Amino acid sequence: MTYAATLLFTLLALTPTTVFGQLAFYVSPEGNDGNEGTEVAPFRTVRRAQQAVQTVQNARQNIVVQIDAGSYLLEEPLRFGPEDGGSANHQVTYRGSDKGKVVIHSGRKVSGWQESDEVDVYQAKVVDAAFRQLYVNGRRAVRARYPNEGEFLESTAWDYEDQELLIQGQHPVLNEAGPDLEMLLLQSWAESYLRVREVHSYGLSFQKYSRVSFAENESKILFNRPYPMHEPIHRLYFENARSLLDTEREWYHDPANGALYYQPGEEGSMNQASVMCPTLDTLLIVQGTRENPVMNLRFENLSFQYSNWTYASEHGYLNAQAGQHNYRAEPNNDQYVYRPPAAVYVAYAERVAFARNEFRNLGATGIDLHYGTRHCTVVGNRFSDIAGSAVALAKFTEAPSVEYHMPYQPADTTEICYGDTITNNLIERVARDYVGCVGIAAGYPQGAQITHNTIRDLPYSGISVGYGWTDQPNAMANNLIAYNDISNVVKLLNDGAAIYTLSYQPGTRIYRNYLHDLSPPQKPWQSIKYAIYCDEKTGGSAEHPFVIEENAIDNIADQLNLHQTGIILLKHALHRTSQHVGPQVVKQAGIEPGYQDILSPPASIGRAEE
Repeated sequence: MTYAATLLFTLLALTPTTVFGQLAFYVSPEGNDGNEGTEVAPFRTVRRAQQAVQTVQNARQNIVVQIDAGSYLLEEPLRFGPEDGGSANHQVTYRGSDKGKVVIHSGRKVSGWQESDEVDVYQAKVVDAAFRQLYVNGRRAVRARYPNEGEFLESTAWDYEDQELLIQGQHPVLNEAGPDLEMLLLQSWAESYLRVREVHSYGLSFQKYSRVSFAENESKILFNRPYPMHEPIHRLYFENARSLLDTEREWYHDPANGALYYQPGEEGSMNQASVMCPTLDTLLIVQGTRENPVMNLRFENLSFQYSNWTYASEHGYLNAQAGQHNYRAEPNNDQYVYRPPAAVYVAYAERVAFARNEFRNLGATGIDLHYGTRHCTVVGNRFSDIAGSAVALAKFTEAPSVEYHMPYQPADTTEICYGDTITNNLIERVARDYVGCVGIAAGYPQGAQITHNTIRDLPYSGISVGYGWTDQPNAMANNLIAYNDISNVVKLLNDGAAIYTLSYQPGTRIYRNYLHDLSPPQKPWQSIKYAIYCDEKTGGSAEHPFVIEENAIDNIADQLNLHQTGIILLKHALHRTSQHVGPQVVKQAGIEPGYQDILSPPASIGRAEE
């Protein structure tokens, strides 16, 4: 009997367990995919459980796949289509154990560490791999950089003729850096990872400077686009060279020979350390079709970790705004953008829910509800230590080929993300690499409910809704941003806010959010940060205005910026926490009592190999 025939026979012979009136299958790291999927004879993989679920869908009973604590390494993304979901009458749930973490990941374990020729630096071989993050004992390590973490160099001028950036000082260490050197440039609300072509030192003893040129792809975009603005002074640093590895917890991977270098911190010897590098851009894909969306599917109590994304290493990365990055830009401000990938990706789905999961140590976006989602829910999740945005919602452009100022108004309205809910989530320490990303980044959603989230410790904005800088009718309308607790954001960039909006969106309401503790500007490049920033063309209609009502603020110097806006109704828009409704807002905002356990530190860091 062939393997396919054996598998078919096994599937047909399955008798799922019935627990409290619902069908149940079980998965365990100690299981076997040849088992029956019962509690005493569980499957080994989630993929095998999917196959079993498909055989019993006609029963129209709720189905639960119970996944035991442990590590589930993926060699390819898990894919869920319409056949894997429920129906109008039943739900399918994939639920992690409450007795320990269920880690869904693509981490590759690094072993075989040896001391290198340099004191305090260890070396291991990682061949046939490309990655931009490394995790040691469950914590993000620092890509070797100059100057070291927390410090920056500054630019002094732009040379448009030679397409070079002038920076202060002469930096001999950069001359030894090699071909993989990159520069991170911070420009107002956005950042650019630029592959460095050459660094030249110039100047007399009293006026020293360096010229930096870049790979052709990103150099053309950088010098073409007028926005973000080309101010003389921008902060920057260099990274990704062996010569820059000079302090604890820094690492460098040489793709030419596969050598990985790391200088330990508190780990000491690397013999007992857990070191992981990511491999897959996406871990989980839930995708239906316009005619047949995925329905009534739920993922609960899972930990998604160690996703990858190496686009910047191959093409550079120039953020246009909110993480949408340029692949083309013209001097007249025509710009074209790509969308980053996500660890969890959803499209054409209805009533799909993600509840009480962890999204951590990820290489781009955490979860993306891209298009065609209806009444989907992201509730009670913890997002932390993510390279890009925690949550992305709805399209930002019709397609990459459409210029990004054009309003998104699809003829096929099933594409629009409608009635989705993002609520009671903890979002902290995200946008770790792509610092112009935000906590919740929404393009053109309709009827979205963004409520009761706690968002803190971000380099740029907390919540961003809208795109296109347009006053033309578009897909966006009737969004609610309410009862969120947002603090300590816009810590690195500027021209941002706790809540930032763009474009015509009639009926949208910003209501009873608690916005607080935005540090005051220290230098010219930290000049603009607001509690609420309604940027170009934000507004509604006379019948359905854009409303800002009864929000509370504390420890924020600049409160409200209405920049070239349309019709906005201010109804007691902002109050100090001690005034009017302020105390009530503070009490009501943020994560509700039923989910406040996620505010406490997790019991363990959940290393994938444990």
